[in-house]
Amino acid sequence: MTDRGQMLLGMVMGAGKTPTTLGAVEQLFEEGEIERCLVIVPASLKYQWAREISKFTDAKCTVIDGPKNRRTAQWRFSKHSRYVVVNSETLANDIGQLGTIQAVVVDESTMIKNRSAKRSRLIKRVGRTVAYRFALTGQPIENRPEELFSIMEFVDKDVLGDFKTFDRTFIVRDHWGKPTRYRNLDKMHKVMQECMVRKTRDDIKDQLPDIIHQTIPVPFDTRGAALYKHISHDLLSKISDAMSNSRGSFNLWAHYNGSGGDDAQGQIMSRLTVLRMLCDNPDLIAESAREYGDKNSPHGSEYAHDIVRQGRLEGVNAAPKLDACVEYIRQVLDESDDNKVVLFSFFKKNLRLIKQATEGLTDSVLFMGGMSAEERDAAKQRFTEDPSCRLFLSSDAGGYGVDLPIANYLISYDLPWSSGKLEQREARIIRLSSEFPHVTIATFVMQGSIEERQYEMLQVKRSVNEAFIDGKHHDNDGSMELNMDTLSQFLRESNV
Repeated sequence: MTDRGQMLLGMVMGAGKTPTTLGAVEQLFEEGEIERCLVIVPASLKYQWAREISKFTDAKCTVIDGPKNRRTAQWRFSKHSRYVVVNSETLANDIGQLGTIQAVVVDESTMIKNRSAKRSRLIKRVGRTVAYRFALTGQPIENRPEELFSIMEFVDKDVLGDFKTFDRTFIVRDHWGKPTRYRNLDKMHKVMQECMVRKTRDDIKDQLPDIIHQTIPVPFDTRGAALYKHISHDLLSKISDAMSNSRGSFNLWAHYNGSGGDDAQGQIMSRLTVLRMLCDNPDLIAESAREYGDKNSPHGSEYAHDIVRQGRLEGVNAAPKLDACVEYIRQVLDESDDNKVVLFSFFKKNLRLIKQATEGLTDSVLFMGGMSAEERDAAKQRFTEDPSCRLFLSSDAGGYGVDLPIANYLISYDLPWSSGKLEQREARIIRLSSEFPHVTIATFVMQGSIEERQYEMLQVKRSVNEAFIDGKHHDNDGSMELNMDTLSQFLRESNV
């Protein structure tokens, strides 16, 4: 890192990216190469980085946080600090106060995976002003290889060249633009070795806790199954209409990559989301419908409102996944007083429902978007230090950089669309600093539902990351075929 100056630190989560990076920056400081380093992190990690800097160095650190007048004073003070820690949103607002820097560190660098995003363009513009650029992420590709290209535009734009050449060299697409095959992956792996420090779990498995994976299938109740079939049939119809109206050019793959935007795609995604709500807890549909009907609320789903208005939610009162999950948590906590549980859910409202359902079992904390950096840091500290608080309830805001080695069970109540987010979730307890010889990763999946489709997609996305970054899963000629059934086929063949 110090010799080359621009590196992607692709060490698996929990393997020590932060102390490794601090070691490199401190050496550069001692050699007189730099005086001031900008560290750009997700908002939830600012104070954790400050603690790590204090732990591993004697350097001054300024965290930029709070209202504008406080931040102005912090920026002024930061001129005398070796480390300035800020999140990208605050940096965008305060860019005129940055001053002179000689190094930029971007932690959880998948934040710049979208080449066209304003955040990506800002960080890359700042990076061009310095000689030392380090990007940190355990999984450089969360969904598609274009994300790696975007990150490398920050690290060293000469490594992968221009985008058209990259796309033509490594990706084979059909006439709709959907990737069908990746090629020359052996060459990609060789090129990336020159500019990337890589450690996988296999590389350090002797230092990590053993991992027990559990997939827990949960059957629907009768009324829930009937509603699921209705929504699923409606979703299949919308997909068919979209394919017909676009004369076959409709690209459903855009949904999985988060780039869909027209009305047909919106109609499809609204039905997918309501299906996921039903899988988690039918109360989420009712709440979303209430929010949509509230003229003072910008939230809620029109489709959820239609479901309720049509009376289709009447009698759908059971929440089988919630019941199964609460019973699982009960058994884990009864098994040993040392056991602590981290639970992730996509829906913030669902976390509150789980908190209510587990009140008789243990104290718990919430960790989610909308909370300030101080509030999230306090929640983490309480879970870490308070023996009576044994349940950490998090949205995917807690999946980035929050170390929880005091927990030995992690539950994915539902699944994200991104394999990177799933890796981030699991890495919260799979750490070198774990206090346990083994940890358990449990995933709850409603039988026959869209959640089974999500699980299948996540495995494909993980394979794509490993193919590009680690040189796995490709043929002798460096090719990797993408063979996955369509969502339409899954919906037709699934049996709830």
